[in-house]
Amino acid sequence: MIATAEAPLKNSISNSIFLSKAKDLFRADSLRSFVALGVAVLTLITSCAANSHKASEPSWYLSPKQNNSENFYGISVGANLEEATKAALADAAARLMVSISSESTSLIEEDSRGTNEEIRQQVRQNIEKIDFSNFRVSRSEKSGPELFVEVEIKRDPFIRDQKEKTEFAEKQVSDLEKNLSSANPIQKRVSLSKILDLEKQIILSSRILAGAGEGTNLKEKLNRLAFFQNQFNQLTDKIEFYFEINSAKEIAQTIRTALNKEKIKISNSRGGANQIIISIKSSAKSGEIYGAHMTKLQIDFTNISGGKTVASNLIEVTGSSSISEKESYAAAIKSLEEKISEQGILKVIGVIN
Repeated sequence: MIATAEAPLKNSISNSIFLSKAKDLFRADSLRSFVALGVAVLTLITSCAANSHKASEPSWYLSPKQNNSENFYGISVGANLEEATKAALADAAARLMVSISSESTSLIEEDSRGTNEEIRQQVRQNIEKIDFSNFRVSRSEKSGPELFVEVEIKRDPFIRDQKEKTEFAEKQVSDLEKNLSSANPIQKRVSLSKILDLEKQIILSSRILAGAGEGTNLKEKLNRLAFFQNQFNQLTDKIEFYFEINSAKEIAQTIRTALNKEKIKISNSRGGANQIIISIKSSAKSGEIYGAHMTKLQIDFTNISGGKTVASNLIEVTGSSSISEKESYAAAIKSLEEKISEQGILKVIGVIN
């Protein structure tokens, strides 16, 4: 009897376990089905949204206008008109960059000078800084949160502006070149340095003009740049500075370091046709203000060539320290280094204005 009674009980328990597991399996399958359905729906929604966005792009944006003999064009999209317009102007500059690179390729192949490649790098760096003053927003269309914009730049005013820049720079080069023969070595080096900067600007504008379809003799301009660069290099090799023995040690060392960075020779012996003798005199005044040590340092630079003073300059730098007077003097020397970094060594010692 006991055995007979236990059998139904075991069967009942087994049935309950079976039903419980079946329910769990059903729930798991249902959950998996639900997740799969959710992923499919989400994918469909995302796809539709993407297609909807794609379809919302204006036809003129998908097939933009190409540059022609009257206008340059650029397109972009942004959150507002200002943002979209700036991006569209950058697009216009990028299109012009492609043209410039194409026009320049043959010259790069013909002329492997480092200077030529340097100019090409300048084009890349400066093309987006081109001032498109004569432009207008020719098309705009709002689509959701985005604003699509097309800009139109008048070609002739842009070309005229680049030509005016070139002509002005060439006039400056001509004026500087006239005075080269009568200048002392340092003055000549300074003038050649200015000429080189101007010639690089001329080539940059010329490349932009060439990229815009304007005829210009880039080869001739590159040859002129190489001519002046060669003069500059030869003169730099000849020029040397000699420091008067009584020059202040810390100041003289600072000036030496700066001249070395400019690749200007420094001689250990006095004498030479292209030698510049530099005399450095200084005076320091120290004191305390609110517990801090202060040093005011006056430095007088005199540059002598051929027994004559060719340049001079008087400067003043200050330094402070809460530690000692010596540290405040070191801070004043640091101020001198900063002044050289800002103005250039040749201006600080008085060689150029």
